Amino acid sequence: MSPEWNAHDNLDFLTPEEMRSRLLEAQEFSTRVSTLTELSLKVDAARSREEILRILKDNLRRLIEGECAFIGLLSHNKTHYVISTLSPLMDAIELNHKHFSVDVGMPGWSIRNKAGIMVDIDSAPSFHPTLEGTLKDLGIRSLIIVPVHTHEEMVGALVFGSSKPNAYVDPDVWLARLLSLQMAISLRHTNLLERALKRVAQIGLVNKVARKLTSTLNIDELLASASEAIQKDFRYFDVTIFLMNQEKTELVLAAHSGNFIDFLPHGYRQKVGLGIVGWVAEHGQSVLANDVSLDSRFLAHQYHNTNSELALPIISDDEVVGVLNVEDTKLYAFDETDVLVLETLCDQVGSAVRNARLFEEIKRTNERLVELDRLKTDFVGIVSHDFRTPLSTIMLAAKSLLRKEVSSDRLKEYLTIIVDQAGRLSLLAEDTLSIAKIESGQLNYQFKVVNVEAIIQEAVSMVKISARHSFGSSIDMNCAYVRGDQNKLRQVLQNLISNAVKYSPGGGQLKVTVVQSEEQAAEFTFSVSDEGLGIPPEYLGRLFQKYARVDTGEAGKIKGTGLGLWICREIIQAHGGKIWVESEVGKGSTFRFTLKRGT
Repeated sequence: MSPEWNAHDNLDFLTPEEMRSRLLEAQEFSTRVSTLTELSLKVDAARSREEILRILKDNLRRLIEGECAFIGLLSHNKTHYVISTLSPLMDAIELNHKHFSVDVGMPGWSIRNKAGIMVDIDSAPSFHPTLEGTLKDLGIRSLIIVPVHTHEEMVGALVFGSSKPNAYVDPDVWLARLLSLQMAISLRHTNLLERALKRVAQIGLVNKVARKLTSTLNIDELLASASEAIQKDFRYFDVTIFLMNQEKTELVLAAHSGNFIDFLPHGYRQKVGLGIVGWVAEHGQSVLANDVSLDSRFLAHQYHNTNSELALPIISDDEVVGVLNVEDTKLYAFDETDVLVLETLCDQVGSAVRNARLFEEIKRTNERLVELDRLKTDFVGIVSHDFRTPLSTIMLAAKSLLRKEVSSDRLKEYLTIIVDQAGRLSLLAEDTLSIAKIESGQLNYQFKVVNVEAIIQEAVSMVKISARHSFGSSIDMNCAYVRGDQNKLRQVLQNLISNAVKYSPGGGQLKVTVVQSEEQAAEFTFSVSDEGLGIPPEYLGRLFQKYARVDTGEAGKIKGTGLGLWICREIIQAHGGKIWVESEVGKGSTFRFTLKRGT
């Protein structure tokens, strides 16, 4: 292109050829101005940034010649600019969407100085090997760089490049400046429009998620709905929701929507404090990392290509119950609007989780109450049966005694039956009364020094031991006396010995032993063992609960209220001791409890 001409030149001294050349230049410039006008109108009518960039890509070559053109648009926080390519050559070298700090490269120089420049690439005041270095390798020699800004706001920088040395002149810079001004205005308007539309969409999403969260009390369903709605409506690359475990040591993946769903399975666990998600769970604060390579907390997963991550705590009743984590492959993918809206959603999710957990708790409590009601009904039936059976036996024996002719042997037999069944009734009555007093908190204890051997003998005397069983006891010489309520301790031993007889229907040895505890010298351990049916492992943990019984196999056929061991536990705990069981199916059981030494 010819050098710029001055309007004040004296045309009388120009030759016809020079005059013709000047006229052609003026005509060409007029055409380019018309192109600029046409291009400006199209840009002004565009409704999105993507549409503006597409219009420029299709028309820039008509305005300013050269092999390359691109624009560097500032990020939200104004610390970086992002390359958007506007020519086929730039597409080929894969610079599209690359991020550069405003401290580097010619676009950064133009943004910082708010100035345009027409320069040879070798003499550029700011040279970056990835940007200008790549252009130079492709043969670019001349550059035009102009800032894209309105009076209020810097938007970025527009760059043109040519392989010809000194390819550009002042009219090119003038046209580039006019175009950049129109672009700045249009980009600012479309950016405001996009933000407004995004805010409307986000408000709509908040309402949409709120409706979904209130439509179910199932935690899995509501979290799945929330993650899917957030990911699809916001068009995030990947959305995950983690819930804290009961121990507050791990986060468990509860819901997932997006591109990493096959990599992180449902139930995936991450330690609290590990990674950005773990840090958020530990500190209860949001983290916005628009370039995860600059955040030491970022936990990189193989096959992930995350560049931006936004993690927010889900809080319920002032406690962190989970984390909402959003990831994207683009740098600087999130802004403060995303944070604000997602914080609102996290509040809703926290409330929904609390409501769902309360519902589950109420549901479990109701199920337990129904079960307790059934067990109480069974208990009444069992107790009625247990009272009726010995009473019937006593009445039958008494009626037999009323006969006129009863031999002395038969008399002794009937009296023995009456005494045994009366003892059984006494034990049932004692247990039933103990239940009522324990539940009302009115079971009184009279603590004193008690002879161990005496309470064992008293308990054994009240249990009918069949001929199939053999009984033995062993008391450590240092364990002669304990401190406790004699009647209550006799009741405990009587219950345990009675159970030992009942649950060893085939017979075998029954044994009561008392030894000094290994852990504390002032504590004794009592053991009642049998060689009976044994207890399945799944019943051991709940055996001392109210109404708990082994209801499988041969043990399920043996009658009982399921309250004897609960009474034993309450009495032993009132004495400051503990009670437990060791058992093996088919080999018998050993019940142990501890008591304090008598002084």
